[in-house]
Amino acid sequence: MRFPPALIAFCLLTSGALAAAAPATTPRPITAEDIWAVKRPGALELSEDGQRLVFTVEEFDLPKNSSQKHLWLLDTATGATRQLTSADSKDNTPAWSPDGARIAFASKRGGDEQPSLYVIRVDGGEAEKILELPLPIAKPRWLPDGRRIVFSTLVLPKLATDREAMQKELKKQKDRKVSAKVSEDAFLRFFDTWRLDGQARRLMAVDLETKKVTDLTPRWDRRFRFNDDVEYDVSPDGKWIVLCAGTTPPPFREKENLDLYLLSVDNPATEWKNLTGDNPQNDAQPLFSPDGRALLFGRSTRANGLPEHTRLMRVELATGRMTRIAADVDLSPQDWHWSADGATIYFRAEDHARTKIFKTPANGGPVSTVVADATNSDLAVGARQLFFLRQSFTRPDEIYSCEAGGGAATVRSHLNDALFAQLQLGQVEEHTFTGAGGDTVQLWMIYPPNFDPAKKYPLLQLMHGGPATMIGDLWQPRWNAQVFVTPGYVATWINRHGSTGFGEKFLASISGGWGDKPYEDIMKGTDHVLAKFPFLDANRTAALGASYGGYMAAWICGHTTRFKTIVCHAGVSDFNTQYASDVGVFWQDGVMDGSPWRRTKNYDTQNPINYAANFKTPTLVIHGEMDYRVPVAQGIVFYEALQAQGVPSRFVYFPDENHWVLKPQNSVFWYGEVRDWLARWVGDKANGSKPAQ
Repeated sequence: MRFPPALIAFCLLTSGALAAAAPATTPRPITAEDIWAVKRPGALELSEDGQRLVFTVEEFDLPKNSSQKHLWLLDTATGATRQLTSADSKDNTPAWSPDGARIAFASKRGGDEQPSLYVIRVDGGEAEKILELPLPIAKPRWLPDGRRIVFSTLVLPKLATDREAMQKELKKQKDRKVSAKVSEDAFLRFFDTWRLDGQARRLMAVDLETKKVTDLTPRWDRRFRFNDDVEYDVSPDGKWIVLCAGTTPPPFREKENLDLYLLSVDNPATEWKNLTGDNPQNDAQPLFSPDGRALLFGRSTRANGLPEHTRLMRVELATGRMTRIAADVDLSPQDWHWSADGATIYFRAEDHARTKIFKTPANGGPVSTVVADATNSDLAVGARQLFFLRQSFTRPDEIYSCEAGGGAATVRSHLNDALFAQLQLGQVEEHTFTGAGGDTVQLWMIYPPNFDPAKKYPLLQLMHGGPATMIGDLWQPRWNAQVFVTPGYVATWINRHGSTGFGEKFLASISGGWGDKPYEDIMKGTDHVLAKFPFLDANRTAALGASYGGYMAAWICGHTTRFKTIVCHAGVSDFNTQYASDVGVFWQDGVMDGSPWRRTKNYDTQNPINYAANFKTPTLVIHGEMDYRVPVAQGIVFYEALQAQGVPSRFVYFPDENHWVLKPQNSVFWYGEVRDWLARWVGDKANGSKPAQ
């Protein structure tokens, strides 16, 4: 794989437009507390006439350890923004009425027991509570008649038609003193929640005048998807809904197979039509064409969860004819949209450490780049303009726009200008080197503020998770590179083999070999920067990773002593205990081709704990009790193996966090633990002594 010359050359990243006025005070280095002062926009929805954009803004209160999320409006002509809602609430998933006068959204506010359905006029006034049900309401969409709203909720299937009885049963379950959970299903929990409550996901519609609720999926007796996500779209004439739902029934011992079903809005009892029964793998994210005659959706075709690019498909509803869109490019499309006239398809895709926006003719043709820089998300397509969120290593998300045909992107919101006018950030460069198999591998280099090339700096080798993800030009609260380097470090972040955005062959190259090519890439990348940049101190290097990056941390601990210290957050360290993962039944027979009782060569040779006798590097291990993706036993096994052999190590445990650290004060504490550990082993005064408790 070779990069274009522009990517091979050094490239100093430019961030989004900053506030024009000079700050009143001298900029200061960023802190972990600043991460939680960032306002986070999301959920962009453009009105049908393209004149207004509604979006959410989440703001955090660090002392209270909480947040609120409100609706905002942007005038697309003038760029003026204003806050629309202000209640003590989290307002989610806004949706425009067909006439553009009202917005439906889900929110829990006031005396609500559950997130409920609200509607607010955009010209002012209080939000009207439309409906509260025994379980949360989510993802509202208007029907074209403007009288009814479709939404998702959960039910107890046997009591779904008796709201009062269901409420009583839920209260009974909540108040009971027995805490036991009992199941005969293979699928027990997902990410950080148990799935033994017997609840089923449903789509319903409510009449705004009569408040009558109609169950549109009355026969469905489980969640639509294992992850409980809800993907559906309403046809332009309001007669049909296309729904993504899994065909795998209880006890869920088989891998999930998602299909797309066509449902009648006016006749919910009618049998669903399966549009993708030809594919034994997943079909998802359906979207009607503007004329209602076709659908776009994403398709996977490989069994056992093996890495692959999403195939963007178009199906003609009248004939069932399937066409793959953008088949000639080595990209994995996501977040696709039709143009208003149905002639063009816009989508986002990861491409060489950026998330770009592309377009292609709806009937097939060449793919062209619309927006090429940074990390772009949450695309909203209008007749003349595109709106999207953009972030980089030096700025968090703000709203941007560009002409639909392409051109320069313009910043349209300034939510964080005042904060970032106070902050001094490090520069970021892009480099490449020759990695495993002679392939060109990309890395980012992040410098500390006030960098002086005459000085010597410790090197932090950051390792991203996945493994099927990439580290793009992005801002992130959980592993923020600017916070890491502020104490006086230089960090590199390698898009090693198995990363997305560098072609399907590169993505699939680590199947059955998680520790092979990625490890070689990290070692060669470390060699490359140490040889090339004399300001890096080869005697003060650290390796840090989370999730799959944590796997690499454990793998490195068993295969080299070149790093002075290691940080492992939520890392896979032992395949046997990983079988307790929420997806343990499904992933190991695919990715690793083995199990605790079917011990294949890959299963044994790629298991980090099998190299525990080689553990010698001082290591900080961090894990959350509610991490069901990589169960907490992974961190404990790794830590105890270090302790048993006298290796300096420290265990940080969060009883109320999942795979990530999401609570503001826990996050600040997390950054403090990582900072202190690095200072102890690779900082300017490192001596390996134990810090004060």
